[in-house]
Amino acid sequence: MRSSDKVSSLGIINFYDKNLTFSRDLYKFLKDLFEKYNFRKIEFNVVIGNPIEKMYDKYIDKYGGSIVGIRKESTRLQDGKYYDVKIYEIFRENYLGLKNKQRRII
Repeated sequence: MRSSDKVSSLGIINFYDKNLTFSRDLYKFLKDLFEKYNFRKIEFNVVIGNPIEKMYDKYIDKYGGSIVGIRKESTRLQDGKYYDVKIYEIFRENYLGLKNKQRRII
């Protein structure tokens, strides 16, 4: 959504359990959104229980993001069951601040 300088409704898919290429690509994507295109905020979510949830939690911690909340029984998957969804957000200022702090430590 360009008018509010935020990116939302991302569709990120990893087809493998542990994938270094996926991790690098996700980092590059976040970096481009904040540093190249200067978006103010990124919003995204994950179905709770998805194996990638742990990685997203780590990214959120690493880049100063927040878990905004949980939507109960918010989505129905192919098995016909309803699942909870965790909502995340990362602000550009937090991302840049933590990135610069990490750079000084190295």
